[in-house]
Amino acid sequence: MSELYQFHITYEQANGMYMKLRKTKETGFEQRDFDSLQLKMIQANHIPRLIPMSFEDINGRSTVYYRIEGLRKLRPIVKEKPLTMQEYYALFINIIQALQDSSNYMLNDQQYVLHEDFIYIGNGYHQVYLTYLPVNEIANKPSMYEELKKLILNMASEVQGLKGVQFKMILSYIKDPGFSLQGLKQLLSQLQGTQQQQSINNENEDANAEQDQQTTIMKKVKKLPPLTSKMKTYSILIGILALAVIWKLYESSPNSIMFGVSSVLSVGVIAGVYVYWKVWRPGVEPTIIEKEVRVKNKQRKNKPTIAKKTSEATSEHTNDLPAQQDSAISYNQEVVNQVFAQQSETASTLHTNSEALTTDTSSISSNQRDQTMLLDEEELHGKKLPKVKNYLLVKREEAEESIELEKDNYIIGRAEKGTDYVEKSVGVSRLHIELVKLSDTYGIKDLGSKNGTYINEEKIIPYKIHELKNEDKIQIGKIIYSYRVSK
Repeated sequence: MSELYQFHITYEQANGMYMKLRKTKETGFEQRDFDSLQLKMIQANHIPRLIPMSFEDINGRSTVYYRIEGLRKLRPIVKEKPLTMQEYYALFINIIQALQDSSNYMLNDQQYVLHEDFIYIGNGYHQVYLTYLPVNEIANKPSMYEELKKLILNMASEVQGLKGVQFKMILSYIKDPGFSLQGLKQLLSQLQGTQQQQSINNENEDANAEQDQQTTIMKKVKKLPPLTSKMKTYSILIGILALAVIWKLYESSPNSIMFGVSSVLSVGVIAGVYVYWKVWRPGVEPTIIEKEVRVKNKQRKNKPTIAKKTSEATSEHTNDLPAQQDSAISYNQEVVNQVFAQQSETASTLHTNSEALTTDTSSISSNQRDQTMLLDEEELHGKKLPKVKNYLLVKREEAEESIELEKDNYIIGRAEKGTDYVEKSVGVSRLHIELVKLSDTYGIKDLGSKNGTYINEEKIIPYKIHELKNEDKIQIGKIIYSYRVSK
């Protein structure tokens, strides 16, 4: 494809592979053709899921260069190897996330190109890169929603082992007048989770066929943070000193009574050191960790597998689909065609989809009880436990400030828009870090900031989640936060 809407596209390999965008084959863009605000945002920021862009100006005419080194177009990838259902979900979840993130960088989601020839993939479908047109006017371009719907249908025909029922749910939702990006993302995430759970269940059933069935109980237990080597040395020295004093007293008046007293005191000193190491420390809050406990079942009942139940249920509701398929692509295309042929079928709402999905998930959960039970602390102890609080402490000139973390995702940066907490200190990027809730604690992710993020003076890898521990020091720019976990 040498044209993109009315613009001219060529490819060039010079110090890397680039896709070139010009206004026409002969001329580049004038400055007035660009949106100046978007141009500044693109040049000043590394924007996730966007192909990196640079601009070359010659005699007042500009050419846009998209660096595609190490990336591959979506179309040839799916032609070589059909998508799995998991890859299909991951692809569109990442595309939707890119569209949702556009407002954080003052971009317009209508200016993304949602076409197989201009969507690029990195090391997997979790690394999706979109083409963005930073121009004021794009003639003959369909709306973003229309392009997204068309892309969903086109990619469905490339899915290996397409589940007709699940695809009908997606199709019904995008045909609904209330269609939204957030709603579609939630539906895809739910379907992806269901698919993963079914795969896990099938793997567990195969493993149980070869060995005695066991129940894995995930216990949440309290554990003190490990002592530093300095504190360990001090506690050992104090224990040795106490033992020396006890047995020195015994030497001054050796008898059976003093021997018994000295022995009891020695045991008490050793127990005290152990308690200080493992059980209790003044002023130190224990952290909560998960521990696996395997218990062998007394009885094993033969029950129909989830895979069989799902297969029977699916066959009842999809007997209008082809019983056999010559190939994955031909079968998928027939599914798409048949769904469109049902003009009398009323588009279901997302609420209906969610109810159907919940019913499917509940049947999986009932079978899973025979394999893995996850108990929280309230169930283990039979009482309601206090809520764990997570917060950040930061010392400023005027006073110490406490930032309580309650949301699942908490973004800190200097931008007014797109952040949950605005930090104006020197060296802080617009969107600097994201705190992600894990269980009772949080993890931290650097969002590609210019100056990086440091935990306890060690620089972390961008876009990778690092689990935080109580008392960890987080430095962004010149400001330092202390992460705290308490009840």
